[in-house]
Amino acid sequence: MVIIKERPEDFYVREIKHLEFEPDGRYAYFLLRKKGLNTLEAIREISKLLGVSEERVGFGGLKDKHALSEQFISVERPKYIREIKTENLTLKFLGYGRRPVSLGEIEGNYFEIVVRRVRPKDIGLLKERIPFVKKFGFENYFGEQRFGSVKHAGEFILKHLLKNNYEAAAKEYLTSLGDKRRKKALLKAWGNWKEFLRLMPQTSIPEVKLVESLLKGKSFEEALAELPRNIKLMFVFAYQSYLWNRYLNTFVARYFKHCPVPFLKWKISFIKEINEDVFKEIKELEIPFIGIEFKPKSKKIELIIESILKEEGIDREAIEAERIGIKLFNDGIRKAFVFPEGLKLMEEGKNHVKLSFTLPPGSYATILLRKLLCTPIN
Repeated sequence: MVIIKERPEDFYVREIKHLEFEPDGRYAYFLLRKKGLNTLEAIREISKLLGVSEERVGFGGLKDKHALSEQFISVERPKYIREIKTENLTLKFLGYGRRPVSLGEIEGNYFEIVVRRVRPKDIGLLKERIPFVKKFGFENYFGEQRFGSVKHAGEFILKHLLKNNYEAAAKEYLTSLGDKRRKKALLKAWGNWKEFLRLMPQTSIPEVKLVESLLKGKSFEEALAELPRNIKLMFVFAYQSYLWNRYLNTFVARYFKHCPVPFLKWKISFIKEINEDVFKEIKELEIPFIGIEFKPKSKKIELIIESILKEEGIDREAIEAERIGIKLFNDGIRKAFVFPEGLKLMEEGKNHVKLSFTLPPGSYATILLRKLLCTPIN
């Protein structure tokens, strides 16, 4: 099995965004360079060092923990401006502006990725697939980062919320922290909140606050409702991303010659062969998340969505449900296929290759790699 992210420097990603500077702006702009931290962990650290709440720190996208990444952040009216350098991050002040950096508001991401343990046949396939992907793009599946606790063989937190099972939702969330050994200890201490707090990683501030609320006698529902909105929305994004991936996978597997590739607990399928006339029909295909506000233009997609929602037990009542202060489903639309810019093989070694490319916001490099290699990636 090929390997990525053997070391953070193997997976470099740089955010592409145009910032407009105004000397009297209320937002301070910084360039954040990090490794060994995901974006939310980095923001927790930065907010403490700059003396501001996490809610006043804006960012355009979530960047992986196991990567070397550069991204822009904004801080609303910081008490003071300082450049930060720690073991895992550096923060460089760029100037002021009138608008915050907001989620999704970036032009794209540039990647340089080293893939290791590749065999000669993998390199041969890669060289064949690069022209194919340049011409026909790749399936725009959501990547691993969207799936939270489910990556560790758990259940979707949103499904527990739908059933009003707030304790199960809290348990799923809180016991997904850390490694298997810690998870086992946390499960054993469940309900003994003093012991649970002692075992928790103390850097996990929202999670610590949740347990402190339980210690004070608040209900699981009340404690979960106090979580920051961005974390609660991640519960929504995880499940909706799973549904959307299922729609696209079903479409590809049902109508095209394809290669199925293991992905977390499921499989995702990639088109292996397609003629230009057929591709013209699906090139601009967009798939909604639910299909209520955004109706699918393809009858095939409409039937797939209806079938999967029925199988998942998602009816109109569930779609309109609210829990812990958030709406559990939000409709939207996403392109089924995207095209990498500047895709090229930068370096070829005995058992590794280095690729570079630029992707639009919301598209995943790890998905492109699976498309190119038609193989699982560790």
